[in-house]
Amino acid sequence: MDFNQLVEEIVARVAAKIEAESAPVAAPVDSGKPKLLILTQEHGTLCHQMLESPRLAEYYQTECALLQDYQCALESYEAVILFGLDLELMGRLSGGLCETPASRLAQKALLLGKKVFVPQETVELLKYADSAPAAYYQHLYGQLTLLQQAGMTICPLGNLEEAILSGECAPAVKPPAPVEVIQVPTAAPAAPAASGDCARIDKRIVTERDVNAVYKRGMTTVYVCQKAIITDLAREYAQARGVEIVRD
Repeated sequence: MDFNQLVEEIVARVAAKIEAESAPVAAPVDSGKPKLLILTQEHGTLCHQMLESPRLAEYYQTECALLQDYQCALESYEAVILFGLDLELMGRLSGGLCETPASRLAQKALLLGKKVFVPQETVELLKYADSAPAAYYQHLYGQLTLLQQAGMTICPLGNLEEAILSGECAPAVKPPAPVEVIQVPTAAPAAPAASGDCARIDKRIVTERDVNAVYKRGMTTVYVCQKAIITDLAREYAQARGVEIVRD
């Protein structure tokens, strides 16, 4: 093979490859069954379990959005299984700012009133239930609650097939305990500025360290704003040392 023939062969192979990669993704053959969409940002073992589930296949034609390059007509699907609800995706969906293919499909599914199931094990926020500060966790959990109220069902993976087929799933995620806000009777007159044996803490969250700093200065009364959150440790520290916390 001379040089010109070699060049022509290479050009032909490159052209064939480009044509193959640019060809539109073939739509799955319609089986006549109700359609179930697997929606994920990347392939994984868990989503393949659902995609290849014999039990779901008895009733549904299960398809993968990623394999279709997210070119899916959501109107034709009965339900969606969303894998990988990380903090970023949760924030996008709850805020309505969906700029990725996966988030746009998930948002449209909710807007169309489709059933959207999420395996509990893939919800990133729940991994921080025991480590995140209570106030911050509760704030983020509010986003998750909003999505559940919009039609999202969070279910353990082991119960997912049954939940999809029956349409029922017992609540598996317990909401966080509310952050305790201590209601201390307010003083009748306006709170004075820090002077004498009084001090003022202008913070949204009052901690043990804040009360300790006031106590070391010999103050016995602390004024805080009406909506301030006083932590349990701060309250216990104040009670043990006779420091009165007053909201104004």
